[in-house]
Amino acid sequence: MRIVTLNTWKNEGRYDHRLALMAEGLAALAPDVVCLQEAFQAQGRDTAARLGEALGLYVSIEPARRKARLHEGRPMDSASGLAILSRAAPQARGRIALPVDPADGERIAQWIQATPDLRILNLHLTHLRGSEASALRGRQLAHAMAEAASPGSRLLAVGDFNAPATAPELAAVAAGLDPAAPPTLQGERAGRPISPAGAAIDHAILVETGRWRLVSRFNALDRPDADGFFPSDHAAVVADLARA
Repeated sequence: MRIVTLNTWKNEGRYDHRLALMAEGLAALAPDVVCLQEAFQAQGRDTAARLGEALGLYVSIEPARRKARLHEGRPMDSASGLAILSRAAPQARGRIALPVDPADGERIAQWIQATPDLRILNLHLTHLRGSEASALRGRQLAHAMAEAASPGSRLLAVGDFNAPATAPELAAVAAGLDPAAPPTLQGERAGRPISPAGAAIDHAILVETGRWRLVSRFNALDRPDADGFFPSDHAAVVADLARA
């Protein structure tokens, strides 16, 4: 089973152009499940729905972080939430409200039961910096994992953790991380000069025992098109699973 996670960068940059690049890049990967963060929705614009249609995947959307955002020069009431695209309809699914800081605002997690023994947890933890934010990310992760846990299922946690593998808030899942993973940030925004990227903050982690194993994990959608535009300001992370 192939699972891809990608922060889609809301509606920033050349949104329609980037959507086309995302659809093309994801189609080439032939994923069974795609987990999206910052999935933009506003007045007929819907990142998850468009990608789901392009890929022929079932779409589960959890809108969040509602606010007015500029789109094509005018403000639109919009959401920037989570979505999971899957080859088959989920056997079950859920939304989890996470601990928050008022300086950041709403944070949620999302899960689907992909098979009887595999549950996939989609995350976008707080982007705030500092020791208090690090502790908050740890609480968010612990709460999401506890709420998503299911007897008899292995748990795959994916998404934008906003923390590198060596961060203390990820200590509980350190065994499933890859400290040598290539950066998942592109550096500068799409279409501009690229500065050196930092450590990977997007992860795919098997955190529960069961009959699945991680056989490969790599980055994708991390190259610009002929005009210098990236699909997003994050690279995708691809995780290939097989039964143990």
